[in-house]
Amino acid sequence: MINIQQIIDYVSEHMNDPVPKFIIQREILQNPPTHQDYIEAHRNIRQSKWYTELLNEQWDDGSWGQFHSMDSKAAVKQKFSTTESALKRARELSLPKDDPMIEKAIKLMESYIREDTTWPDRVEKHKDNGKSHLRSRPFATAAILNLFDPENPVVKPKCDVFVETLKKATSKGFFDEGAWEDENRHYRGPCLNGWNAFLVMILQNSNCMDDSLQRLYLDYLWHRTNGIYYLSDFPLSEKPVIEDKKFYTWIYTLEHFKGFSLFPEFMEQGALKHLLHEIDRIINDDVTIPKYFTTHYAESWRDKNKRKNDLILRMTRLIAFNHLPTF
Repeated sequence: MINIQQIIDYVSEHMNDPVPKFIIQREILQNPPTHQDYIEAHRNIRQSKWYTELLNEQWDDGSWGQFHSMDSKAAVKQKFSTTESALKRARELSLPKDDPMIEKAIKLMESYIREDTTWPDRVEKHKDNGKSHLRSRPFATAAILNLFDPENPVVKPKCDVFVETLKKATSKGFFDEGAWEDENRHYRGPCLNGWNAFLVMILQNSNCMDDSLQRLYLDYLWHRTNGIYYLSDFPLSEKPVIEDKKFYTWIYTLEHFKGFSLFPEFMEQGALKHLLHEIDRIINDDVTIPKYFTTHYAESWRDKNKRKNDLILRMTRLIAFNHLPTF
């Protein structure tokens, strides 16, 4: 079966468009921002189709409109219906926090978290006339900000709240969903339960908890039968093949975990071997990439070979993150 170095050699040789080249420089080869190849790749990505698509829809305040919920009454329809979706796309493009577009968005998110300004989204009423939804907004914003700037001083206080709740929910040696809900409703309501994507996003990329606590939490999420809210409805421990519609969801969910320091440990429980096997199949067998796989890195993404290589790179980012140091 193909090995990791062979895959890295493959993507380096076969992918030359601006976005793939930047991802390879930043995440696969791990060149620092001062490296000339990195500098050139970052300059080129800002001229790319996908970067321009994001930039053209960014508002003057650094947002892309509403933060979390789509504005169904918007006068002008955008490809990126929310700031959250635009920033997730920016993360797919591997844009760093010092990119001018991301810098503007970070300043806005900081103001949301400090509650100097508030989301333009409508208030979701739930059962308490919107009280818990309003309280959850700074936490949800901090989760997105953490993906780009985990050392930002406004993130840690929100993260620490969840860590303390997590300690109580795992006090019996396993994750107790009822215990989490009992503690959570005191200050946030049901918007940010422990099996929610926002929790996954905010509890990574930092030393906010020791390995034993992190292992308990990841083990719970890895095997949770009903999956993770906003991400999947099946456990990560499943390993669907490319032809299965679940495969795209599986990859998307794995990507939300790669900032945890114990991510490599959980990948070794079969996910890594499965990814290697599926990449080997794409390269060496006549595998048809389903059209619903919306992995767009190459400029001409409609080309069959470009789509194949885009998916290989997407999977390689998980493997390389699993084995190489990160900045």
